[in-house]
Amino acid sequence: MSVSWHIVTPELPPDCGGVGDYTAQVAETLAGNGDRVTVYCPPPVRWCPGKGLDVVTLGDRFGPRALFELSARIERNRNSRLLVQYVPAVFGRRGTNVAFCRWLLSRHRAGHDVAVMFHEPYLYLRWRPDHIVTAFTQRAMAAILLDAANHLYLSTDTWRRYLARLRPGAVQDAVTLPIPSAIPCVDAMHAVNATRNASIGNEKFLVGHFGSYGGHIAPILGRALKDLLASDDRVAVLCTGAGSDRFVKHFAADHPALRNRVSAVGRASAHDISVQLQACDVLLQPYPDGVTTRRTSVMAGLANGRVVVTSDGKLTEDVWRTTQCVALTPASDAAALAHTTRELLDDAPARALLQSRAAATYASCFALQHTIDALRAERLQASSI
Repeated sequence: MSVSWHIVTPELPPDCGGVGDYTAQVAETLAGNGDRVTVYCPPPVRWCPGKGLDVVTLGDRFGPRALFELSARIERNRNSRLLVQYVPAVFGRRGTNVAFCRWLLSRHRAGHDVAVMFHEPYLYLRWRPDHIVTAFTQRAMAAILLDAANHLYLSTDTWRRYLARLRPGAVQDAVTLPIPSAIPCVDAMHAVNATRNASIGNEKFLVGHFGSYGGHIAPILGRALKDLLASDDRVAVLCTGAGSDRFVKHFAADHPALRNRVSAVGRASAHDISVQLQACDVLLQPYPDGVTTRRTSVMAGLANGRVVVTSDGKLTEDVWRTTQCVALTPASDAAALAHTTRELLDDAPARALLQSRAAATYASCFALQHTIDALRAERLQASSI
């Protein structure tokens, strides 16, 4: 049975973050299943989707022109589902677009089938006047969206307790949809071997990192790599992803004695990133608040069957502990990250076990098809009522 979707997103490929990549994957797969899909995004939009997909460039960033156009288009097909990929910081008005949330509530009250995917709920509270205002406004926005949503989805189960503070009853039936990898595993062993040979000089092991090297992660990663490289001359490091060039340049300037053992490839295609990840013995993926199912960088490692050393923090869900598909260390503990990586490099059977668990857990818990099945099942169930 065909389903009709209106998907609202703040961004789309090629120049976007994880939300845009995720939206593109979901939209293309739904369309591939025979559903009718229209995606709405603020300008500029340069994405070229596959067959069966319509992309509408809105008149502004979820201001009056965009809301007028969305209302007109959605009214033409009242049997469709309106699915919002929600990240408050990028929905306009400097992260305080209350008007958009109220508009979504008005759609719900008008009888439309509204679904909200919370990629992030709201800002943490910090003691800066401008930040406090934004943080409290975003809490009010989240509460409005909880009232507006017929169907509620969460990128991590951790958001359940955050949102329960606002509307305890609203989150009881929320469905957690882990964010799948945007980097599929490619079969290119020749390229993998060539990448590995180019990245390793006289060293024996290759340790990698994939991400955007943001201000919260880069300092922890830098300390862990310094510890690892200074204590083990068998290790070389390969950094991939947007920002890796800048990170490696700064790392080499700070640690000139280690500069020849660290390389970067910068922004690359999904195919090339898969090759680069597969070339690594271990991936080092620290997160100051802990690994979660919304971290697409760690999902890329799992989807490519890699051994991953990562962080157990305040946002980390139980699935990481129960499946044991990654090696967990205390959040923000660079020494522990380096120590665990060294132990794994010295223990080939342990690495082999983690590799098998990584691939199996990704397939059974995190792969995109789980998201598609959940979305379509709920929509088909709603249509039959």
